[in-house]
Amino acid sequence: MYCAFCGTENDNKSQFCTNCGNNIQENIVVQESGFAAPSAPMTYQPIEFKVVQKFFAIRSTYKISDGMENEFMVVKRKFINFFRPYLYVERPDGTPLGSIQGNIWRTQWELRDAEGNLHATIVFPLIMFFRKRFHIETANGIYPSGSSIFAYKFDAYSPSGQFAFVVDKKIFSIRDSFKIKSSGELSPFITCLAAVCIDQKFHSKGGSGMGVDDAF
Repeated sequence: MYCAFCGTENDNKSQFCTNCGNNIQENIVVQESGFAAPSAPMTYQPIEFKVVQKFFAIRSTYKISDGMENEFMVVKRKFINFFRPYLYVERPDGTPLGSIQGNIWRTQWELRDAEGNLHATIVFPLIMFFRKRFHIETANGIYPSGSSIFAYKFDAYSPSGQFAFVVDKKIFSIRDSFKIKSSGELSPFITCLAAVCIDQKFHSKGGSGMGVDDAF
């Protein structure tokens, strides 16, 4: 049985994913708030991930792997975007996992699973002068995150003020590359896709939200 969040193959008798801790035996419950309810207890174990944008691609494509370099998720930007950027989230074999849907200003991004359930909303302020920042809205509350003016490293914290995850962009690199360290409180589906949203917002050539994706 494969985990719907990180793609890790688990024993059919396992209740929780051995990699990310999500409940793989029960269906996702959608709360009245509109967010998918968390399906597993918090693990708080340090977990590392890597998000790398493919250099030679006709559209923005990101490969997401765990700390052992095992690729478990792929994100591909829709070829033609009219006003609203849209990215597909898949397993390496092409199985749909969900989507990232942004608004015209790239200030709000919805993370949805393959069934359309909303797992998180990533919100960037419309105006940011010196300190780049965003917050993640989930069923558990709001996770604030901030960086410097260059938007290379973002530290995110839980609603209670505890460390949630950090997204660190490699500065000297031909292609955009991010390293993520997570406490495990948020699923890889949210933390890794947050890095993609950061790249689309601040660093990607194809992040205009309109026209044919030119990031290659």
